[in-house]
Amino acid sequence: MTTEPITGDTDGEGWSPIFVTAQDGLRLHVRDYRARAATGLPVVCLPGLTRTGADFHELARTLAGDAAEPRRVIALDCRGRGRSDHDRKPANYSLPVEVADLVSVLTALEIDRA
Repeated sequence: MTTEPITGDTDGEGWSPIFVTAQDGLRLHVRDYRARAATGLPVVCLPGLTRTGADFHELARTLAGDAAEPRRVIALDCRGRGRSDHDRKPANYSLPVEVADLVSVLTALEIDRA
């Protein structure tokens, strides 16, 4: 599992786009909202069935910018959604595979507790 940061800013939106390689080689897109001095546990945002990590933009900016307890926020585009690669195998759109994808993301971003 590797991470591949995308170069450049996100128009000052407060997040960095990153691609993480899943256990089966599929590229997963992640929005990484890094707080300057994160003191709280990271927050991981998982979108619903047909949604993307972009749905959490306002929440993520608020949590990352909280003056009392800033947090790093990770918002994932699950496989086949948003900027993540589409999987050609329909059987891979399942809960066990999505859990494995989440583990790949957390491992690649060195987040051991969230």
